[in-house]
Amino acid sequence: MSWCTMITISRKGQAKSIMAAARKAGAPGGTVCLAKGTASNTILAALGIGDTKQEVITSVIRKEDAENILNAVKSVKAKGVAMIIDTARGNRMEAADMNSEWVLIEIICEDGYSEDIMATARKAGAEGGTVINAHGTSTEDDVKFFGSPLVPEKEILMIVISKDKSDAVMEAISSMPELKKKGMGIIFSIPVRNFINLSDK
Repeated sequence: MSWCTMITISRKGQAKSIMAAARKAGAPGGTVCLAKGTASNTILAALGIGDTKQEVITSVIRKEDAENILNAVKSVKAKGVAMIIDTARGNRMEAADMNSEWVLIEIICEDGYSEDIMATARKAGAEGGTVINAHGTSTEDDVKFFGSPLVPEKEILMIVISKDKSDAVMEAISSMPELKKKGMGIIFSIPVRNFINLSDK
């Protein structure tokens, strides 16, 4: 049996309806994380009035159910996006994924850096992103082993972007001087199999 992962990002309060529709279409369940959308410009970010509260659902589903589940989610009155990414064993990735039109870029960084990273990403062509508050699992032994101080409080910045812009965005973020220090964060990208915009209209 083949599996994939559905990720939805919607306004706060809409995850319950989205998950109910997904379950009816075959999804076994999911995990909801609270997040915030990034402010549309640096002035709004500085004032703290541009962020929007969001919910992120992650659900591992059967590939054969993916299209029906995505269509069910699309019919829900919600505002946001939904995407399907493959869940592969090890480093095996299907050739079709390499030709995907969309890419999910994830940056895991120290707490407080997501706004600067998003500003850099926007200059390189990104439109917006979603930030999830998290924490690391490192121990004192891990810190000694890696030889650098690791801050447990983290932020996960998720950016969905067209593939033709993804390299420029990743390069711009990777070139940020503050991210050159050891233990500051990592960046990676995942091909998106399907991507849809959700509309509450």
